[in-house]
Amino acid sequence: MRVSVPLVRRKRVIVFGLLVLVAAATTIAGGAATPIAVKASSRNEQAPAAGTDWFAWAKSRHSDTSPYDTWAQHGTDRAFKVNARNTQAYPGGIDGTTLVYQQIVGIDSSDIKLYDLAQRRRLSLPRGVNTTGWECCATLSGNWLLYTRGSPETRQLQLILLRNLVTGEQRVLDRLRNPRGVLSAGQITGNFVVWSRCNPHPACRILRYDVIAKTTTALRVPSGKVVYGPSVNSNGTTYYLRSKRGCGKSVELVKEPLTGGSEVLVAFPQGRDGDVTYAFTVSTGPPPAPPTKITRVYYDRVLCRRQTWDIYRVDDFERLPPVRLRH
Repeated sequence: MRVSVPLVRRKRVIVFGLLVLVAAATTIAGGAATPIAVKASSRNEQAPAAGTDWFAWAKSRHSDTSPYDTWAQHGTDRAFKVNARNTQAYPGGIDGTTLVYQQIVGIDSSDIKLYDLAQRRRLSLPRGVNTTGWECCATLSGNWLLYTRGSPETRQLQLILLRNLVTGEQRVLDRLRNPRGVLSAGQITGNFVVWSRCNPHPACRILRYDVIAKTTTALRVPSGKVVYGPSVNSNGTTYYLRSKRGCGKSVELVKEPLTGGSEVLVAFPQGRDGDVTYAFTVSTGPPPAPPTKITRVYYDRVLCRRQTWDIYRVDDFERLPPVRLRH
């Protein structure tokens, strides 16, 4: 039996490469861009995170399934390893020049770490962010840190936590105690947060939270589908993966704005699947053209029969409502 994609994110250890995916039955986005390979070397490469000038990802130490390290790169400069010796690590998100990532020691010890990419030095986190439990899957936006606590598919209490690193305010966005269940933090960008909840797997759904309004909305899941790997841009547009059950079964990368239905951005080739998506807004198109927000959506992709991973991206163009000038 395969385990869910969120479980792979939640409990990453040396044995990796088990997953179940998600599919879609909606409209195909008009003029969808062709996916571009971002990292496709002989190593396995996963868990992309991007900023204005920085990119981070997890890379295996060998060409086969092996421990992963977090690597970072500024533009086209030479990449460098972030995590400490004798650890494994997976990136979570980038805000400015600050990277948040998951660092694993042994089998049952996982903490959240901060790293100054420009200065190449580790930063401290407030007390209480890390505990003796399993913390992972963190992203950062301004003062807010989003992450997960608790091991999936165990009797431990699983939490989706939103922590203000300046004021110390902490919100529990979701909780679950189910030996067959999985909570997994997705991404925070500006005022919006997304995560996935499987209770139990594969009865999964994606939730979107408004930080200011303190409201949560569950996205609709078509009958018979599984959803996972959510990310979000500053408009609240959510990106995620859907498929039929089983690895590489009609997998699609989907977008869903605050209003209107979902659209398919990318249909994966049969036999290929994914785990993580990450949304980063590149720019807003200049006048006189209609104002357009360009969100670069990164995702990892696996060849199911060989368990080899690469990282791709696709650009999503959102037309913004016109700005009304006051006279």
